[in-house]
Amino acid sequence: MARTAYHHGDLQQQAHQQALSIVREHGDSAISLRALAKQIGVSAPALYRHFADRESLLAELAIKGFEWLRERLLQVDQNDPRQALIGIGLAYVAFAQDEPNLYRLMFGGRVLPLGVHPRLDSAGKSAFQVLEDTVARARDRGFLKPMPLSLMTATAWSLVHGLSLLTIDGHLPATESEPHLAAGVTSLLLDGAVAFPTRRTTSQNNEDTA
Repeated sequence: MARTAYHHGDLQQQAHQQALSIVREHGDSAISLRALAKQIGVSAPALYRHFADRESLLAELAIKGFEWLRERLLQVDQNDPRQALIGIGLAYVAFAQDEPNLYRLMFGGRVLPLGVHPRLDSAGKSAFQVLEDTVARARDRGFLKPMPLSLMTATAWSLVHGLSLLTIDGHLPATESEPHLAAGVTSLLLDGAVAFPTRRTTSQNNEDTA
């Protein structure tokens, strides 16, 4: 790979951009600080002054990924509760499809375990908070059943995260990885949580009139 132009004072940013390009094309396993320094045209010690180790650099990339994901989720129109929840699901899956290798890094607990990089944990929580706020808003407006917020949010997150991984890992046929699939799957979840009165069975009605 050709060396990039290096200008004094912006080594950290150039290393970040170069590493992001590598992750996007080859995945996080292709990242090496020594190789990265060589590509940029600086010594390894110069790069180590900005990143303590390989994992520190990967954590910075994952932080940026969560910031981008949060920005996308915040763009979803919140006027209609149902459409907002579907929109959140669509935005989430679309991000994973656009940035598959970065997405894998963001949620790759083996490479970046929870609790090791506080800023990364905070960035992840900030993105998650947008989903939780959307669920809370729908529940508080009476659109969803009065279930615990943590349960509803975890269910919604599990659905879109699982769908994202199935999509980017190629386990779903290409024709089914279009936005309508994400919308349809999200709708199925919502239909089970919508705050409609429970239908009474025939046996229950008979007991009441007995």
